Amino acid sequence: MKEEKNSMVLEALVQAIPYVGGSLATIYFGRKQEKRFQRLERFYQELKDEIEIIGEQLPAISLHNPDELTAILEELHEKVETEHLEIKRKYYKEYFKNTLKQPVNGNFEERKLFLDILADLSPLQIELVIFLSKQSQPISIKNIRKPGIEQSLIIGSINRLKSYGIVETMLDSIVFGSVGNAINENVKISNFGLRFHLFCIDD
Repeated sequence: MKEEKNSMVLEALVQAIPYVGGSLATIYFGRKQEKRFQRLERFYQELKDEIEIIGEQLPAISLHNPDELTAILEELHEKVETEHLEIKRKYYKEYFKNTLKQPVNGNFEERKLFLDILADLSPLQIELVIFLSKQSQPISIKNIRKPGIEQSLIIGSINRLKSYGIVETMLDSIVFGSVGNAINENVKISNFGLRFHLFCIDD
């Protein structure tokens, strides 16, 4: 509601620009709404096709808590409408399919948190979740590398995942030397992170 009000205020301000405001507002806000609708339309079309291919029986909607399911759907719609990245929309579909398979009833807080985390993670951070979910043992952070990506970005991404409780880090060693001191940490996916991965990412 607040976002819609802010959008209306912004549109009015753009329209107020002398000579070009009306045309500019029509082009920008018209296309913006059209793109949002197209994303949501495509999301549901792809979801329908995928569920038909799987041919899986879904639990009755009556098994969901209606208020909790409505709140999840409203937030999911907003995130799908505004998401520019195709890969993120793919994971929103996984989230929604698993929501239909496993009713929202008494587990709202975790489901809501899953959705908020998924919206906030970058593709690199999602890649790290996938990578760590495949490791049977903790791995040294300094050994996690990706071509073209600075190590500091990987470390920052792991710290973000840690702040959400998706990964756990443990001290491996402290090195003292003439070029400076270094703290070496190992990282592993947490139990919460595994649940997040299975629900939102693992297809």
